[in-house]
Amino acid sequence: MTIDVTLDVMLKGVDLVANTALLTLGGKMGYENKLLGMRRLESYGFSIDTSDPRSTLTVLRRVLNTQATFYNRNKHNYLLKCVWDGDSLVEGISPDEQDRQLVSQVKSSLTAGAGQDLDGAGEKIQVILKSKSVFKADVLVEDTDASAKEKISRKLEAELSTAPVVVHTLGTRWQLALAADADEDARALAEEIVVTERRDRGLLLNPNYQGHRFLGVEKIDLTG
Repeated sequence: MTIDVTLDVMLKGVDLVANTALLTLGGKMGYENKLLGMRRLESYGFSIDTSDPRSTLTVLRRVLNTQATFYNRNKHNYLLKCVWDGDSLVEGISPDEQDRQLVSQVKSSLTAGAGQDLDGAGEKIQVILKSKSVFKADVLVEDTDASAKEKISRKLEAELSTAPVVVHTLGTRWQLALAADADEDARALAEEIVVTERRDRGLLLNPNYQGHRFLGVEKIDLTG
C-alpha cells in the first residue's frame, strides 16, 4: 500500500527572506502596485510503500517532530497531509488560516499605500486597486538536480525501515498576492516575477539550475 505525503512548512514569525524579496520587487523592480504580498513555504512531497499505514505514520510523525531536517516546532508552522487507500491524516495549520495571513498582509500593504484604515470596506479597497482584483498565485520552485531528493529518500527509508520512499517534491513554494484583471493576467505576472531573466526582471528562480510549476491561481476575497 502507498501513502502519499505532502508537507508544507512556514515560519511562525517574520520571514526576512520573503520580506526582502517583497521589498526588492516592489521598491527596486517596479512591482509595488502589482505585488501586494507574498509568503514563502518549504514544500515536500513523497510516497511511502508500507503494509501497515497507521504504524508507519506514527513513526513518520515522530521523525518529523524530532528532527530539524523538516521543521522546528518552536519556529515553524506546518501542514501535513497523508492519504492512502481511501483514508487520510491531516494536521497542522489549515489552508484557510494560511490564506487569512496572506489577506492580512495584502490589507496592510493597501492601508500603507492609501494612508487610511480599510476596516474591511470593499468600496475603499476597489478604489485603491482601481477596480482590479487580487489573485493568489501559488508557484513551486525546485532545483533540477535530484541529489537533495535522493538524500531525503535515504534518510526517510532508514528512519521508517520501509520499502523505498520516493521523494517527488522538494522546493520553495511562493504564494504571491497580485493585483490583476483576470487569472490569466495574474499567472503571466507571477511568471514574470518568479523567473529571473535579467537584473530588473524576475527574482525567485534561477533558470540555470531551477524549474517551476504553478500549483494554482485563485481570486482572493478581501471584503471579509
